[in-house]
Amino acid sequence: MDNIPIIKDYQLTAYFQELSADSLYPSAGSSAAMTAAHAAALFAMVCRVNLRKISEDLSAGEASKEESENRKLFWEETLHQAELFLERSLSLAQEDGFAIKYFVEGDPLGPGKATEIPLEIARCTGEIIALITDALPKSYAPIRADAECARCLAEGSRKAALTVAQHNIPLLSAEERQNYVDQIVELAFPG
Repeated sequence: MDNIPIIKDYQLTAYFQELSADSLYPSAGSSAAMTAAHAAALFAMVCRVNLRKISEDLSAGEASKEESENRKLFWEETLHQAELFLERSLSLAQEDGFAIKYFVEGDPLGPGKATEIPLEIARCTGEIIALITDALPKSYAPIRADAECARCLAEGSRKAALTVAQHNIPLLSAEERQNYVDQIVELAFPG
């Protein structure tokens, strides 16, 4: 694995062609992270539509200025968070490639990285899910389905990332395993 492709540089079709190729990367971990990115991007769209709707309501005199400013601030902050999660998810998709490279090349840190990165993906998706869940009741009704879809994508991403981490547990030394098992359980059944 000499060169790890840059995920962000792929066009969508090229990404899926590379994913379906006989290669180690992109694969399961990067797929989980890309699904998280998809969820964050879809939810960013929901935020933008809500911001547009607030402006339209204010222009039409259907909302007070104070109410509109509070809603606008909420959706601007939520959009900012969604964009950060989008970038983080793309970064994690890339980091998954390096984790695979370390493992394949026999780097002693490889098994740990191959387990840690999927756990980071699961943490990131947990935050995406929480962001969407908090914002959903405040959303413009016609696009709540988009927000729900984004949450479903994030939930699938978290499950997939935890599956990857779980499958990588046997690669670890016996003394490392319990810490990672505990993290998987904590992320699979959040508080």
